[in-house]
Amino acid sequence: MSLAGVGEASDGAEGGVIRARYRRVFVLVISSLSSRADPGPPLRRAVCVSVPGKHDHRSTVHKKVLIGAVGIGLVGALGIGGTTAYASLDKSVTVSVDGKARNLHTFDSTVGDVLASQKIKVGPRDVVAPARTAKVADGTRIAVRYARPLTLDVDGSKQTHWVTAMSLGEALNDLGGRFDGARTSASRGVGIERKGLTVDVITSKSVVISHDGKKTPLDEPLRTVSEALAKAQVKVDADDRVKPSLSTEVKDGTAITVNRVEVRKATRKVALSYDTIHRKTSSLYKGSSKVGRTGHKGEKAQVFRTTYVDGKKVKTQLLSQKVVRQPVDKIVLDGTKTRSSGGSSSGGGSSSGGGSSSGGGSGGGGGNVGGGVDSLNWAALAQCESSGNPRAVNPSGYYGLYQFSLSTWHSVGGSGNPIDNSSAEQTYRAKLLFKRDGAGQWSCGSHLYD
Repeated sequence: MSLAGVGEASDGAEGGVIRARYRRVFVLVISSLSSRADPGPPLRRAVCVSVPGKHDHRSTVHKKVLIGAVGIGLVGALGIGGTTAYASLDKSVTVSVDGKARNLHTFDSTVGDVLASQKIKVGPRDVVAPARTAKVADGTRIAVRYARPLTLDVDGSKQTHWVTAMSLGEALNDLGGRFDGARTSASRGVGIERKGLTVDVITSKSVVISHDGKKTPLDEPLRTVSEALAKAQVKVDADDRVKPSLSTEVKDGTAITVNRVEVRKATRKVALSYDTIHRKTSSLYKGSSKVGRTGHKGEKAQVFRTTYVDGKKVKTQLLSQKVVRQPVDKIVLDGTKTRSSGGSSSGGGSSSGGGSSSGGGSGGGGGNVGGGVDSLNWAALAQCESSGNPRAVNPSGYYGLYQFSLSTWHSVGGSGNPIDNSSAEQTYRAKLLFKRDGAGQWSCGSHLYD
């Protein structure tokens, strides 16, 4: 039935009013239902009702009641249809962003639409599940994980990974078994913020330490040789040799060798030989010689440093040396006196005169030893040997005016130490020594003939 048919049901002005009201209601219904999937005839039949014509029997119907009934019917139809349409388009979904979830109602049809309407921006590295093109239905759960930079300084080499994990431990697990057992500068439970995280990582390495005659294997997160020795409780000192050096960064399979070095110092006494000096003397005939002074060895102290590696001596080095006692040179007197020719006849003549001479010398000496010894220049000898000091002491072991050794002093009857005796006693013992052994006992013996 058309809107014209409806208009024919009323006459005059009053009918026009009714037609206008019917028209507005009908248009409202049509426009409302135009968005429905199936705006079919059944709803039109429910709205459009027949009105009796001019010649039909009319039942008394109050116009206001009729209009109200039609309005109620149309509104009811609109209410039922609208509610059904709304219910079919509205969906309840859950959106989780980095683990924080919220429930919402939406008319959007895809995951991407939902994120856009909620102003949730995602980049190419971010993870969205389901995919952004997926359709959403009532009860759909959408998860968003933002990518964040994780910078790892792995054994001194920096590398950056984009991860969606929320904690360091989760990220390392996602990156693979390389980091199993690794030591990190931050706890594995620390969270990774969107601005990122920087962590030092020391990976586990297998090394072998050779030391003290044995091998110690290690499988630990290590960075340097020094750390490996500390972990294995292998102590080294400044002398020990470590290869590679303590600061060397270790790699998987690095072999470390420790050699124990011991340094010992020792002092050794070494004898110093003396020289033999020959001196000419006119007190001896040519071709004859005599020891003027006995030689004595000196001594020096040497300090050595010896290096032992793993118990074996590898090097000895002289550090210092000092003379403790100087050597005393040996003096040999070689005669220069020439024998006189025709010695037998002159010898006889000298014999009688010699006795007289000898007797005179001996008698005139008084406390002397005789035999011409007393007439020698003993003062010159004393001056040369000791500068005329009866208490002179030579560190080499010689004493007094004539520099006696104690053994020589005692051999000619001297008692105690020469320096504790008078000058006359020392001179007397020196004369006895000369008479027994000659001038060769003194390095200055030639001065006796000055």
